[in-house]
Amino acid sequence: MNYAETFEEFSSRLGTMDLLLYAGAGLIVYVLFKDKLDPIKSKLLKLFDRVSSKTTASSAGLVNILPTNKVNNDDLFFELVSSWKKTRDLAAQNKCLEAVKVADQMFPYLSPSGCSKDGEVI
Repeated sequence: MNYAETFEEFSSRLGTMDLLLYAGAGLIVYVLFKDKLDPIKSKLLKLFDRVSSKTTASSAGLVNILPTNKVNNDDLFFELVSSWKKTRDLAAQNKCLEAVKVADQMFPYLSPSGCSKDGEVI
């Protein structure tokens, strides 16, 4: 055994026998401590079940967002305009002039065309 060799030199000569020895040592450690691993395994399984149930619930919630019934074009356009107006109003309340400009660029014909002399958003 050469103590002055680098890790790359050591790992380059890692062979099948070495891997089998490591697997055997891992198996021995598992057999010795498998009684102690049951509580950890049960906690991990509970955590996994909790996470998987939340992800399936959230993905089911995303599916419910989409409208299932047909909406006529006038209602859809009204919802689009009201959503734009809410976004623009929130940007104006927070005094984000750049966000208001971007919202106005989305619908240039729907935006109000006046600004006060102070530079505040109407």
